[in-house]
Amino acid sequence: MHIFKTLDIRGLSFFSASDKMAKAFKGVTRNGILEIILDKKKNVTEAFQRWAEARGYSVFNRDEDPRMVRLFIKKGNG
Repeated sequence: MHIFKTLDIRGLSFFSASDKMAKAFKGVTRNGILEIILDKKKNVTEAFQRWAEARGYSVFNRDEDPRMVRLFIKKGNG
């Protein structure tokens, strides 16, 4: 079974947000998905995308509007 979680980290500092994201991934099974909602104005989307990819996760969708960015990250088989 794939777990789908949503984590809204708008308004948090980068370090608090990355800590929450790391903890949220512990509850996601292999091939599960974590949706992360970010502040567009803070311009941290690329940093979170690199964080995920460095850990073997894949960002398979990115949805943006003027207020926020939603990253959909899949936890790999590893």
